[in-house]
Amino acid sequence: MDLYTPIFTRASTRKFDPSPLPADTLSQLEAFISEVKPLLPDVKLEHRIVSGNDVKGMALPKAPHFLLISGKEHPLRNTAAGFLYQHAELWLYAHGYATRWLGGVKPKQTDPNHIIGMAFGKPTEPAVRKPEDFKRKPLSEIARGTDSRLEAARLAPSGMNGQPWYYIADGGKIHVYYKPSLGGLLGKMYNLTDLDVGISLCHLAVAGEHEGKSFRFTVNKTGFPAPPAGFVYVGTVE
Repeated sequence: MDLYTPIFTRASTRKFDPSPLPADTLSQLEAFISEVKPLLPDVKLEHRIVSGNDVKGMALPKAPHFLLISGKEHPLRNTAAGFLYQHAELWLYAHGYATRWLGGVKPKQTDPNHIIGMAFGKPTEPAVRKPEDFKRKPLSEIARGTDSRLEAARLAPSGMNGQPWYYIADGGKIHVYYKPSLGGLLGKMYNLTDLDVGISLCHLAVAGEHEGKSFRFTVNKTGFPAPPAGFVYVGTVE
């Protein structure tokens, strides 16, 4: 399965065909998710695929399916969730479907461990774009050092298009940082920047697999370069 190409063509959509996807497609998606190597094995994540009748939230798209993501408390729970389920988003695009991450969607029945949701289904119009159509910061603003995988990480989606990540490539390692808050009004409206850096890490991992490079994420407490102002250290890719 080619997850790399969708990185450079994917686009979010609110325009879904309301028809449910075939049951075997949903089963294949579930099987794929179960096979993705997690960012951190000690982070316990769960998900459910439900219909629009089982979710609530403001201005939700009329999609046939919603993937609701939850997990037990852990300092890197949200980052691990972004990493795992962005793989699912790329899988859906690779099969011709479309998605939209939704920070405001919630299950109708209260779940204290709920993190975020994703709408998905067939798009009513092509949910694709060219690399030049992505509105993203240049590499010089989100990274220091050189590594061929960073372009894929740069193109990752994020809440409010905040792109709250920073990478330092140094000595064969990539040190990972994020902004805890977007600041100002955006920071009051959106607080999942730690999840966004996990989405970007997914793109980094997929690009590495495409290039035949290994991906091992570790959390080092010392020995990493100082972060830029406003950023905090997340971990290191080796």
